[in-house]
Amino acid sequence: MRVSDRPPWIIRTYAGFGDAEATNARFRSNLQRGQRGLSVAFDLPTQNGYDSDDPMSAGEVGGTGVAVCHLGDMERLFEGIPLAEINTSMTINATAPWLYALYLALAEKQGAEVAALRGTTQNDLMKEFVARGTYIFDPETSLRLSTDLIVYAAEHTPRFNPVNACGYHYMESGASPAQEIGFAFGNAILLLDAIRPRLDEATFARIVPRISFFVNSGIELVPEIAKFRAYARLWPALCQERYGVSGVRFRAGCQVRSLTLTETQPELNIVRIAYEALPAVLSAGARVGALQLPGFREALGLPTEAEQTLALRTQQVLMYETGISDFGDLFDGSTVVEALTQDLEAEARRLVTEMVRLGYAGALPWVSRELTEGLVAWRARVARGEQVWVGVNAFPQEIGLLPEEETETAQDASAVERQLERLAAWRRRREQAAVDRARRDLEVAVRSGANVVPPSIELARAGGTTGEWTDTIASVVGGRYDAPLGIEEAARRAPIEVPRADRPVRIVLAKAGLDGHVNAVKLLAVACAKAGMEVVYTGLKQTPASIVATAAEEDADLIGISSLSGAHLWIAEAVAREKAARGLDDVPVVMGGIIPERDREALGALGVAAVFTPRDTDLGAIVGRILDLARRR
Repeated sequence: MRVSDRPPWIIRTYAGFGDAEATNARFRSNLQRGQRGLSVAFDLPTQNGYDSDDPMSAGEVGGTGVAVCHLGDMERLFEGIPLAEINTSMTINATAPWLYALYLALAEKQGAEVAALRGTTQNDLMKEFVARGTYIFDPETSLRLSTDLIVYAAEHTPRFNPVNACGYHYMESGASPAQEIGFAFGNAILLLDAIRPRLDEATFARIVPRISFFVNSGIELVPEIAKFRAYARLWPALCQERYGVSGVRFRAGCQVRSLTLTETQPELNIVRIAYEALPAVLSAGARVGALQLPGFREALGLPTEAEQTLALRTQQVLMYETGISDFGDLFDGSTVVEALTQDLEAEARRLVTEMVRLGYAGALPWVSRELTEGLVAWRARVARGEQVWVGVNAFPQEIGLLPEEETETAQDASAVERQLERLAAWRRRREQAAVDRARRDLEVAVRSGANVVPPSIELARAGGTTGEWTDTIASVVGGRYDAPLGIEEAARRAPIEVPRADRPVRIVLAKAGLDGHVNAVKLLAVACAKAGMEVVYTGLKQTPASIVATAAEEDADLIGISSLSGAHLWIAEAVAREKAARGLDDVPVVMGGIIPERDREALGALGVAAVFTPRDTDLGAIVGRILDLARRR
């Protein structure tokens, strides 16, 4: 095909870091390089409903995405980019109604026709509760806010996808291909069931085809090809059977699997990413609508611009050089692929039925347990050598093709300072009375059950902030919610081999800061419990002060802290101060996360006794190191 031909899928790269100006510059650069859509990554304070100057945001502003507190930030983010001409995907969930409101308010300022806007808000809270952790409110409130956005968008932005029901994060957290499909479709059905009573039949029939998905593509080529075909066949069938809506297409964006990207021999990830892209686009009848590829050093840190360009070029070679779009479906008539597809459809149907039986809130602990067991089982297969992971449990010799290179540092101190100064100036300039009125209207909507999107848009226009939107809702629904980790059953059944504790050991495990990815914490909690330790899990979004306070109250032998957001140095320094203040200098601290090699020495100087990264895949060795530290105390 020629460059001027209509592309068979949208090429995206995921971008967002520091402040709005830096992200805007990256957006423009990517668009000039041939990218056709934007995919926005927001920082953890924005995802969790905090303003940049909130104490909970310390060490996190701009760390994993762009900070957006108000309409002015949104204007800078899209400066020079007409929203009427671009398809924008926003990876945002708990605060999705608010970011959608800001986007619409900006479109109005640009003079765009709101009804013609194209884009996506992820707006999927189920996977946040069970896999990713950036939920804010309880399940009932979260479902209500999510469906409010879907209902509003159906009427006012009919070309906008108000929800991406995600299969991607389930696979990252241990799901099989059938579970990825079943959990994604089960969630979508529960969302549609929730909005159906709120709409007339014709409007509901228009919403059903707007449900889109965000899915994963792994490296096991044949099962993954069958998975995409099962996705494409089963969703239209479910919509016809359950709702009587025909002609529905499976509409999806995709990112390839990140869980298998390695810190060791990162050159191999270039190959992995290219292979993992194939199942998403090979089947003409099940091809995704948009594809984004990660940077090949993702296990080490945020991608540099060069690494993002390589991800873009990988897709361009796939699209323009391989000729795959010149043919019909390559797998029609394949008995192997068809048999696998039918098996996946049948199992996914069973899982959908079970989720609907359990209901939204009831499905959460069940899905979480299934994922934990799958994740532990996968790591056990790797440990036994049953699952080969090149460069990890086989062929470990470093390639040495690429020189050591610094990864991108998103959290630029000057950018954070600019963000805080602009936020303070924004508050000074706005009309406070208008903000107060809009907040009261939002509070009334939450209390009365009215749709929260219209007053959210008014708050955006008035100059309200992310934190104010969140706090207004929290004041009505009982504050923020903390979900249990739920590892007890998995710990009993875990097929992993770890050394046993020879004395009572109590470990406090915590997710520090706003990062909510719990895979590593789940694995470590299961392994420590299997070893006979008493595991005290503090929950998500913990401050250094709360972590150390728990260690003091529980008389802990050891503190384990997980942080994948790049805030590890700030967290370690704050924990050291809190330990000293409480006389707990003898309690060792271990840290795990995406931690560059260059930071190990600094962490050691701050009292961190051991550091674990994606390079450390042997759970038995990790547990052994923890037990050794506990014995020395």
